Amino acid sequence: MARRRSDDSIFDDLLDLSTKLSWKINLALALVSYFGFHYAASLPKATPAGPMSEVVLRQLLISFSNALQYLVPATFFIGTAVSVIKAKKRAKLLEKQSNIESIRALSWQEFELLVGEAFKRKGFEVRENGGGGADGGVDLILYKNGRKTIVQCKRWRSASVSVSIVRELYGVMTAENASDCIVVSSGSYTSEARLFTESKPIWLIDGPELLALIAEVQPVSYQSKPKPLDIQGTIQKECPRCGSAMIRRIAKQGINAGNEFWGCSRFPTCRGTITS
Repeated sequence: MARRRSDDSIFDDLLDLSTKLSWKINLALALVSYFGFHYAASLPKATPAGPMSEVVLRQLLISFSNALQYLVPATFFIGTAVSVIKAKKRAKLLEKQSNIESIRALSWQEFELLVGEAFKRKGFEVRENGGGGADGGVDLILYKNGRKTIVQCKRWRSASVSVSIVRELYGVMTAENASDCIVVSSGSYTSEARLFTESKPIWLIDGPELLALIAEVQPVSYQSKPKPLDIQGTIQKECPRCGSAMIRRIAKQGINAGNEFWGCSRFPTCRGTITS
């Protein structure tokens, strides 16, 4: 019985892995595993005249391949189906968002799917950690151009993300050998949290910035809708240089350090600003 539980655990792990892969990878693995095991199952048996060890090993290979040539591909096909369903759910989540209240109404699991889909559409390879709770540690890992970025998602309605949370994620970033880290919140951040990010590879995305990111990657048919509202319910400003949505930032240096201003959501590509 113990052996059976071990086998079940192996296939449970395989199924869990397959659900985190894209449908294209799952489909490729299903085909490769089928033809690979089918070929091994079709091998001729070793002749009795050969070494006993070779006879036993070949027979074991054939026997296991006979069983696995259908089971393993089926597992990946199930993973393909789950991946397609998840992809449609992510797309629907992203496309129906129009204001901060619709985002705050999501569950924390849906919020992570939404953020992951937004980064995916920005060209990142996204790995979901499937955190164990609403305040899990690293929720997403992003890969792009050889860089690894860890992301923590905070679907908070009113409380501001504190510096302790940002500091803790920065420590995880160092331990994980990541290039940088991002905290994504549907709310805001304390001034101490923003101050801590100075001169560090830490990016804080608040509610208005998240809305701007979502609007940027939504299909054209959705971009014709009214512009997303910010936290206070006011229409976001347009960049005077490129026309993109503006987001509120806090100056980190210079004579205006600590003061709020409107900066282009496409920074650093565009450096348009509005001071009032």
